[in-house]
Amino acid sequence: MSAPSSPLGALRRRLAEGRATLGYLVTTPSVQIVQALARTGVDWLMIDMEHAPIGIESVAAMVAATGGTPVTPIVRVPAARAELVKPVLDCGALGVVFPQTATRQEAEATVQAVRYAPEGRRGYGPTYAALRWGLPNLDYLKAANTVVLIESQAGVDALDDILTVGGLDVVAIARGDLSQNLGVAGQFEHPHLREIVAKAEAKIRAHGEVALGGIAFSADDARAMIARGYRFVVLGSDAGLIAGAAQRMVQAIKEP
Repeated sequence: MSAPSSPLGALRRRLAEGRATLGYLVTTPSVQIVQALARTGVDWLMIDMEHAPIGIESVAAMVAATGGTPVTPIVRVPAARAELVKPVLDCGALGVVFPQTATRQEAEATVQAVRYAPEGRRGYGPTYAALRWGLPNLDYLKAANTVVLIESQAGVDALDDILTVGGLDVVAIARGDLSQNLGVAGQFEHPHLREIVAKAEAKIRAHGEVALGGIAFSADDARAMIARGYRFVVLGSDAGLIAGAAQRMVQAIKEP
């Protein structure tokens, strides 16, 4: 990637050192939300273009808003298509998260989308990305991290093949989608889901060179995940944080 002293290498360096990294999912198209969350001590912020009402203009502004903060901006896109991936990278995002990865071919497509030739097929045009990071264009060329989400039984079954794909930085287990795929939606303590998750965790940990990722539903859950070897932990979303804090405030006032 880049030299250890480069700001571009912070997230990948932490993952390579075996350190757990923490971040929030950002679902609101808001520069101010990014500025607030970027100072909370997290390592990265994941801007969500898959399920949230966030367009490329907002992504550009939100990535720029991370300037001068310690966080790495990454973006979750709806699919591994060039017209979706290139713009977010050229805005300066330093990672792309790909949903619903269930085959080796799909994993290969994610790497192709974020890498320049000869490793990939990303089109060249990182002007604003280089400006965001204060570097010449050529110094930015190999900066992007690749995160794939395992959200189905088929994805878990294909992990042995997926993990052989070079260029993946994080393979994350999405327990929400996986629970739905297994027919136990939202039942995160269901024995079958726990069994499948444990199987996936073991495969990813055994690989060694790819970081294990996933979402935590509480601080205790996050600590338990880190103890099991997770190095990329989603702590929730901006909407969840605001709604939860607001609800607790109202309940505290209304309670006798």
